[in-house]
Amino acid sequence: MKLLGLDVGDARIGVAVAESGRPFAFGRGWIERGDGDPVEAVVELARREGAGLVVVGLPLRTGGEEGEQAAKTRRFAAALEKAGLRVEFVDERFTSRLAGQRLAHLPRKKRREKGRLDEAAAVAILESYLESRG
Repeated sequence: MKLLGLDVGDARIGVAVAESGRPFAFGRGWIERGDGDPVEAVVELARREGAGLVVVGLPLRTGGEEGEQAAKTRRFAAALEKAGLRVEFVDERFTSRLAGQRLAHLPRKKRREKGRLDEAAAVAILESYLESRG
């Protein structure tokens, strides 16, 4: 089964894909939140990729509690479920830092490109999910 990983932010949604049972995820770019309906865009992408599950990074605070951003993410995930997608969450507390480290080898201009960090964070979220499932 294919999996779709999302790093849901206010401006962009980073996207990654993976096969269940495999340890690696691959970036699929990002969705700009201002370019139409982001739920519709994710539903279309999941259909195109043949994804049976959407893994959404849940932004918890350092102590593990949920804040406003987690509430926004849960509302977005609920809209995905209402549209017919199966959704699971994974703790994304340290994925942005990991994503930044993974992008360190890129030239500065490419590394600072809007959306690049969101895509890398989606990859880290999905790989974290895959690792937790063995």
